[in-house]
Amino acid sequence: MPPAPIASSSKALAAILPQIASGQAYEAHQKARTFASRYVKSAQYDTAIDVLFQSARELLKAGQPGSGIDLVSFLLDVYESKGEGVTEEARGKLNVIQRD
Repeated sequence: MPPAPIASSSKALAAILPQIASGQAYEAHQKARTFASRYVKSAQYDTAIDVLFQSARELLKAGQPGSGIDLVSFLLDVYESKGEGVTEEARGKLNVIQRD
């Protein structure tokens, strides 16, 4: 069986980030969860991580802590599902979210 094609987060982010910028945080939050769930189900963990990271960061910047924190929690679950230990890259992403 051939490996699953590597998905790009650009399609998902193109649908999510403009909604955050236009004040539709709830809709963006739901889209981020939906896209990330689909990526996780197809074992495209890195794509899910990118979608969750960028969406959470932008939601937090937009003053939507509930939605941002929910996506960060989901992000941690994806790291666990992927079986990835604590790496400098993962730690760096979480530190960026914390500072923003």
